[in-house]
Amino acid sequence: MRIPMTVYGVGLAMLLASVTPPALAQDTQGRVKQLRHAPLRIEVAPSGRLYRQCADRHVIEHRATGDTVVPRTRCWWALR
Repeated sequence: MRIPMTVYGVGLAMLLASVTPPALAQDTQGRVKQLRHAPLRIEVAPSGRLYRQCADRHVIEHRATGDTVVPRTRCWWALR
């Protein structure tokens, strides 16, 4: 027996609508707090004359566990 796609799509939409996470949560004292979200990512599309130029290198960081070599990258916009 075939189920029409429209019936299946409506049922799926109703199921997904009922599973959405709550916008607010309660902490241990019963106060309502808002959940934190990651910041929005902004994409930049410069004009055709600009491009992203990067230079990378390795530096030594002095940490509590000892010196560590880590990569560093520095980027800037440059004209073609």
